[in-house]
Amino acid sequence: MFVRTNYNAAMRSELPRSVNERLLETAIEQFGRKGREAASTRLIATAAGTAMSSITYHYGGKEGLYLAAARHIAKEQMEAGLAGALEKAALAPDATPTQALEGIYALAEGMLAMLLDPRCAAWARFIVREQMEPTAAFEILYEAVIEKVAGRLVGLIERVGQGRWSAEEARLKAVTLFGQILVFRVACETVARVTGWKEIDSERAARIALVVRANCRAILETDTSEEDG
Repeated sequence: MFVRTNYNAAMRSELPRSVNERLLETAIEQFGRKGREAASTRLIATAAGTAMSSITYHYGGKEGLYLAAARHIAKEQMEAGLAGALEKAALAPDATPTQALEGIYALAEGMLAMLLDPRCAAWARFIVREQMEPTAAFEILYEAVIEKVAGRLVGLIERVGQGRWSAEEARLKAVTLFGQILVFRVACETVARVTGWKEIDSERAARIALVVRANCRAILETDTSEEDG
């Protein structure tokens, strides 16, 4: 079980949810598990505790619901830590390489917090399907979340490098930094087997964050003594 300890799931579950929220959360789960074609709108409506006509009324049909699910995932990801991380990682025009590196740490740790959020299991199944066979939903996810995070990360990496790397190299480094964090969600069973962990508590999440920081320094060929000084 992977948990994000600063997210109060119990409190959230006690909050009343609208028909729209129930439909979207159920749809994300069903689309992620079965795919867009195989998921049944009738079963989605039943599981959400509403009539199938609600889907037609609110979204116009399955395709509209699918795209709305993608928009909901993007919104929830931002609220789960990415918006705050992007703000912390804002690149000032006069930022030094050390300040840019701190921005990378903030962004990486925001991504990690979001990925360890228990809601992310359903989001990840949906997103992985879109990564493998992209549709219009991927454009929503990319423009609302991925492009913003990737663009900020590339800018920070270029500031750290101060011209040492080409634009392509900076982007490849950004993708590599993404990958080391994504593994904790998209390959969570492998992580559990290799580490022997049954869950990730706050202490383990903190240890992961330290390793991620060290990896960032290594990938960016940063002199840690210069950073500390």
